[in-house]
Amino acid sequence: MSDPIKLRATVKDSTGEVRVLMPHPMESGLRRAPSGQLIPARHITSVVLSLNGRPVIEGALGSAVSANPLFAFQLEGVKAGDQLAVAWRDNTGQRGNAEAVFSAA
Repeated sequence: MSDPIKLRATVKDSTGEVRVLMPHPMESGLRRAPSGQLIPARHITSVVLSLNGRPVIEGALGSAVSANPLFAFQLEGVKAGDQLAVAWRDNTGQRGNAEAVFSAA
C-alpha cells in the first residue's frame, strides 16, 4: 500500500482510545469497471491490534467492509508510553502495519 495506516492512541486515566484508518480499496469482486470487466476481489481479511507486543484484539473482515475502513477501540489498563501496533493482511497476501505510543489525552 502506498498510503500509510493512520494510528492515534491516547490514554485518559487507565482507558486507552485507539483510532485506526487503514487505506485499502476493499473491493468485493462484484463491481464492474467502466469497461464492463469485473474488478478483482481485494479486501482485508484479518486485523491484529497488539499492546506492548501482546495481541489484544484480533478480527476477521470480509468483502462487505467499505474502502479505507476506520476502526475505534477502547482498551482498559493502559498508561502513557505503552506501545501499540496494528497489522492487517488481505486476500491477495498484501500486508500493512503501523506502530504508535499511547500519549496522555
